[in-house]
Amino acid sequence: MTWRPYTIARYGVYAAVTMAIVSAWLGTRAGASLDFALMRSVFVFVVVTALGFGAELLLSFSGIGVPATPRTTEPPGVQTDE
Repeated sequence: MTWRPYTIARYGVYAAVTMAIVSAWLGTRAGASLDFALMRSVFVFVVVTALGFGAELLLSFSGIGVPATPRTTEPPGVQTDE
């Protein structure tokens, strides 16, 4: 399976925005002031975005989905009799 670049990070940012909005809404519903709820939602956004980009980094360096190419010891253009 091959991944397009920044696929995981893109969905991580979408999840971070969603969780930040839910965090702000739940904070105001619980009686917290709006500025405190917004600061908490910004913190949640930063943490979840960092997790998304970290997952993207791990997947890009792990080599998942990259087909291995066989190496030959002969120069290009030389045919072998097999």
